[in-house]
Amino acid sequence: MDEELGLYLNNKLKAVYFLLLKMGAIKEDAEDIVQETAFQFVQHLDTLQEEYVDAWLYRVAINKHYDSLRKLKYKNNYVKTFNIEDLMDWITPEQIIIGNELHTLLSECLTKIPQKDAELLLLKYSGDLSLKDIAIIYCTTDKSIKTQLARAKKKMKKIIEEVQPFG
Repeated sequence: MDEELGLYLNNKLKAVYFLLLKMGAIKEDAEDIVQETAFQFVQHLDTLQEEYVDAWLYRVAINKHYDSLRKLKYKNNYVKTFNIEDLMDWITPEQIIIGNELHTLLSECLTKIPQKDAELLLLKYSGDLSLKDIAIIYCTTDKSIKTQLARAKKKMKKIIEEVQPFG
């Protein structure tokens, strides 16, 4: 594997790792899933089309995460609390408090919307995937994903307003 591909893969796997954390995987499990995904990527490198690599990495990692949840019988509880300090470099205690409150609010709200809606929001806004990449993951069109994302955002907004009526 050449150096450019290695750097690209490393950057994408970091993004996958953070998405897995946001989906509720514990640090060690997320690391294992990323490692397994990288191994599987190397095995299938010759058969993958270049334009589908990002979507393939996310889909494989997400599937592995769900497989591990099924094994642990936590199928319906995939969004768990994660330590926000692991994800961001905070400067002041006030920023830490605000970030924790925001994280708690978002995590709570994500658990109150359908699983697919939460996945879509996380893939789009935490994973920074394009509509096209998300559409590939779900075997649909980017127009359909755009519509589903709009509906998911609307549900999320309604729940946030219920939790924080004056926010």
